[in-house]
Amino acid sequence: MFDQKPHLMGLRKLVNGSEGGVPRASLNEAIEILSRRGWLASCDEEARSQFIRMARLRMYPAGAVVYLEGDEPNGLYGLVSGALDVSIPRSDGSDFTIHRAQSGFWIGDLATISQRARLVSIRTASDATLLHLGYQGLQSLLRKNPTLYRDLYRLTYDNFAMTSHLFASVSMPSSEARVASRLLLQLACAPNPDGRVMISQTDLAELVALSLPTLQRTLRRLTDLGYIEQRYREIRVSNRPGLLEVVGRI
Repeated sequence: MFDQKPHLMGLRKLVNGSEGGVPRASLNEAIEILSRRGWLASCDEEARSQFIRMARLRMYPAGAVVYLEGDEPNGLYGLVSGALDVSIPRSDGSDFTIHRAQSGFWIGDLATISQRARLVSIRTASDATLLHLGYQGLQSLLRKNPTLYRDLYRLTYDNFAMTSHLFASVSMPSSEARVASRLLLQLACAPNPDGRVMISQTDLAELVALSLPTLQRTLRRLTDLGYIEQRYREIRVSNRPGLLEVVGRI
């Protein structure tokens, strides 16, 4: 479906260009954090100040619904701290989690621009702090300053690029390449200096569309190669070039 070599090039860019984790935050702290990473940081100072003026802080416990597929749009959400699960509906009505998002992630752009219903569901994977830019305020702001649409279109582009990486990852025939690609993506989205990816094996198995036993065998092979270390509810990437090589073999 996707050309894997551009996918590998994108992985290299993601792995080499991200920042560290964040704590829970007040509104001012949240604005400061998201002004340094992700979409809001990419806006120019004038655009950023206009978006910030309408920002509201939202705090959710683990397992909470932020919004569901089919809901009417209610604005943009930016993740300050914690983690979010992005899921899409299967044909049988159940949800399939496609992404575990970390600090700096923004979503809600497509429904806001199109004024159509949500296409994905967002739930918290941990206690989470978010910035919310309300729908009516955004529509009013965009009517007054249509040039700000460029910033939303850029967010849509970035989210589509990430989605392409995610589906390219899960479409890989090799379980080792699939897991290696996903670990690199997760680390790029929420980098730690020591290479820790905070995720359980059960959650990782769903993200890479593998059975838990298959995932566990794959993790053991990557561990034996010295590329990762397994810990309770986390995996430490100890050899990024090794994982990139695994992805590049397909």
